[in-house]
Amino acid sequence: MKRLPLLAYAYLLSWNACSSSPMASAAGRVAPGMELYQRHCAVCHGVEGDADTMVAGLLLPRPTAFRDGRFKLVSTTNGQPTEHDLIASLRRGLPGSTMMSYGWLADDDLCALAGEVMRLTRLGRAASIQASATAAGTPLGDDDAAALAARLLTRGVAIDTGGDGPLTAARLDDGRRLYTLHCADCHGDDGRGLPVANEWPADGSWLRPRDFTAGYLRGGSSHHELALRLRAGMPGAHMPAVELSRDETAALTSYVRGMIPTEAADHHVQWRRTVRVPRVPTLAGEPPDCAGLEAVRLPLAPLRWRQDAATEVLLRAAHDGGELVLQLDWADATRDDHVVPGQPMGDGAAVQFATGDAAPLFTMGSPTSPVNVWRWHAYDPAAVAGLMDLLTRPPHASLDSRTPALPAPRSESILLHGPASSSSAAGSGLPLRVSTAWHDGRWTVTFRRALAARGAGEVALVSPPALLFALAVWDGSRDRSPASKSITTWHRLELAP
Repeated sequence: MKRLPLLAYAYLLSWNACSSSPMASAAGRVAPGMELYQRHCAVCHGVEGDADTMVAGLLLPRPTAFRDGRFKLVSTTNGQPTEHDLIASLRRGLPGSTMMSYGWLADDDLCALAGEVMRLTRLGRAASIQASATAAGTPLGDDDAAALAARLLTRGVAIDTGGDGPLTAARLDDGRRLYTLHCADCHGDDGRGLPVANEWPADGSWLRPRDFTAGYLRGGSSHHELALRLRAGMPGAHMPAVELSRDETAALTSYVRGMIPTEAADHHVQWRRTVRVPRVPTLAGEPPDCAGLEAVRLPLAPLRWRQDAATEVLLRAAHDGGELVLQLDWADATRDDHVVPGQPMGDGAAVQFATGDAAPLFTMGSPTSPVNVWRWHAYDPAAVAGLMDLLTRPPHASLDSRTPALPAPRSESILLHGPASSSSAAGSGLPLRVSTAWHDGRWTVTFRRALAARGAGEVALVSPPALLFALAVWDGSRDRSPASKSITTWHRLELAP
């Protein structure tokens, strides 16, 4: 992206999130906003907000490219977000994508991040304007492009959503009529989304209409939040704004809210939570009996979205002062622990640890923030490549498609410095005690390790400080590569003394 001169920067920085005097305080917010953005956002959205990173190419839907100026949660008449809209997206995340919740950040940090996003948005729009003008044979100066970008991105009037009023049979009837008129073509008569949406482009350029009944809501389920999505639309999700009166808005939101089960509204939000690990007298058995331990539900987000992906994992944990046990339990309809022709990998699970609050945004660490990963894979694709070739040759077409995988499943503790380090580190880690069982469409994988670190590449499992951890699972019958998996956000692990 072309860099703009100082005058253009000053113009672009005139918008500043959470500031009552933008021009006076913009310079003071730029540095923390940039630093926070680089730490938490750039790996997906790009250093300059273009969403052209290696990681962005692995995700479906793709992260937003800020230069396009099309955001999903907006509250103004022209679809441009306010600072509060951006902060709402940061606080909650966007369920149905890999955008996690940043509600654990301080308010000042959220304000600074929102300001940096808008700075990149205006810089990107100005660069796009200049590129278009040059292609048309009418070059535009930096300052003129910056001024035009600022005008185009100026937010409109805030939408008044009104109140929801009393819920009556007449209102619900009116809401049903309005839903059929404005919503059913995409979301279906029952709010589950139309099957035809499966045929939409799979490159992330079109996003599947939400299934209201499943709880994959980009924003909250209150009257105000639903009314904004109706009246303002969602420019970044191809949802148009609907012209409605206050009474019509109230009727339609009441009807849609009736489709959303109470327990589903925030069901898939990736909040950061604290998991407290009890101390038990002993961890006897292999695996230890975890049936009496609390099962903590943690939502999963598939890196490449699909309706049949794993959406949650149950975690049970305990320690005895010498060892820690973590047991993962999740739904998987097929047991993929044997080599199958045409299937590149088997089922798997992983736990990754970081210390302090400087955990890398994305799984598998970064050069400056390595992570200790415990992983179990039913079989390693590289290790069975020769067997796969043998099974897929025509003379052996009669071989049983469930020939046992060779070699045995891999379980190890490794240190990773980013996605690119995974292949080189595989097979070089320390052994882990892992027990697995598949029964009635569910995997149970139990990891066990001493609390003390066994080498420089391992995290010492002590609290305090609280450990940050995240989980991942693979479905061998549907995930076509190790980069395709379902992940949690970072959570805190606190071991009882």
